[in-house]
Amino acid sequence: MQKLMILAAALTILITPLSAEKSVEQILSEFNKTFSIPSIQGTFTIKLISKNGDVREIKARAYQKIVSKKQNNRLFIFDFPPRVRGTGLLVHSYSDERENNMWIYLPTVKRVKRISLESSGGGYFMGSDFTYSDLIDANLNNMKFEQLESKTTNGIDNYVIKSWGKNEEIIQELGYGHIISYYNKETSVMHRRDFYDLNNKLLKIYKVEDYFISGPYHYPTKMTMTNVQTEHKSVIEVTETSTKEIPDRYFTTRYLSDN
Repeated sequence: MQKLMILAAALTILITPLSAEKSVEQILSEFNKTFSIPSIQGTFTIKLISKNGDVREIKARAYQKIVSKKQNNRLFIFDFPPRVRGTGLLVHSYSDERENNMWIYLPTVKRVKRISLESSGGGYFMGSDFTYSDLIDANLNNMKFEQLESKTTNGIDNYVIKSWGKNEEIIQELGYGHIISYYNKETSVMHRRDFYDLNNKLLKIYKVEDYFISGPYHYPTKMTMTNVQTEHKSVIEVTETSTKEIPDRYFTTRYLSDN
């Protein structure tokens, strides 16, 4: 009897950690719940830091609203530097088969122009190390996932997930051979991503350094993206954050040109 009890205890020790591990689907679903704040706005600052330490700064008023489980709208009205003041970017992004849309308003010509989200500026957001695809929701149906061994970084116990495009066309469109993402086991927040180039060499490291926390939501308010190959770095900070409801008219081309 005693031997049976010891055996049962040993099996419990061996089995419990495995059964407690979450699936990829659970991890992504729980992360999505923490990230999907219905409405948020604030002052959006991008610092572009060169290898030798030179810093360029861009500032905008930023608005984001979740329209549905499959659609997220964003609006940026730039205030600094003076040469881009009044320029606006409107983005409608989708996490299904629909094509992402972006419009830009150029005050010098007073014209709204629809442009390709993926090809604009080589795909990089305002000359930063963030691509547009880094900042919008991905269509998970276009991706493959593999759960790697859990890893502790800076005292945080993480689930680790590898993702990549399900075919060569999608891989080329994303511009990454694969991505490694780290999800905090305690909060479900994704706080780090390692991006590998098409030769599967480390290209960029993304880290979240601060959050705006409101109820169940953890929205990143300070993010860094470091290109380890060029040693260029971009820092995005969101300040004066508010979850006040944003009118739907903000996310129209008419508002883009009238604002």
